[in-house]
Amino acid sequence: MRPLIGITANFRNDGEMEYSRALGFADQRWHALADDYIQAVLRAGGIPVILPVMDTPDAKSVLEELLPQLDGVLFSGGSDVDPREFGERAGEAIGVIVPERDAQEVSLCREIFEHSELPVLGICRGLQVMNVALGGTLYQDVQEAGLLRHNLWVYPRAEASHKVQVEAGSRLADICGKTELGVNSLHHMAIKDLSPQLRAVARTEDGLVEAVEPAGETDRFFLGVQWHPEMMSAKDALQQGILNAFAESCRRYALRRAESGRAN
Repeated sequence: MRPLIGITANFRNDGEMEYSRALGFADQRWHALADDYIQAVLRAGGIPVILPVMDTPDAKSVLEELLPQLDGVLFSGGSDVDPREFGERAGEAIGVIVPERDAQEVSLCREIFEHSELPVLGICRGLQVMNVALGGTLYQDVQEAGLLRHNLWVYPRAEASHKVQVEAGSRLADICGKTELGVNSLHHMAIKDLSPQLRAVARTEDGLVEAVEPAGETDRFFLGVQWHPEMMSAKDALQQGILNAFAESCRRYALRRAESGRAN
């Protein structure tokens, strides 16, 4: 059984996303997702489905109808998270904000965590959404906060640019089989106050949270990483292993759901 995995999409409402005249016009609104996500999920044995931003009054009910059809959700990277979602005013370092995407994904993540066992993987922005959805806050810019620079765009996207220390005994450590990982780094926002419903399971040399899992004892797959394993996964089996573990958890979830349906 190949699990159906929803992947959140980037969204631009101002007509400024790069476009081709063969596809449309500059003033259109665009949904987009890097192919790295699609290929990484396909390699993991999943079926990727892009989840659009639905800026309509009935978006919540549409998502509630959609969720039972999915076997997992991947919260992807992209634009900065709106500081209003964690009770702050946007500072000078904040980049593009897409309120429609933020509102939908924060609500969706909270719904999944509180009302289902659906497996979740958050990548970069996705980890930040997970933390905000569950009551945490973010640094609007890590350098403004006196931490090391983490938007290391000078490296190729698949190149490890720094190391993270992973907590022994965590799900992430079990997946990777080691407690030190080389990762890429393409972010300037990061977790500041960790949600009480999450625990940090990886940190950088300057103490920045790089991965989270649920606090307490649980078997559910709810993992967020600050780096981009999907960008590294084509050349790095360890990073692909994170996607593989997620997809396998989604497959087991689908099997449990099918067995429950047969029993009823």
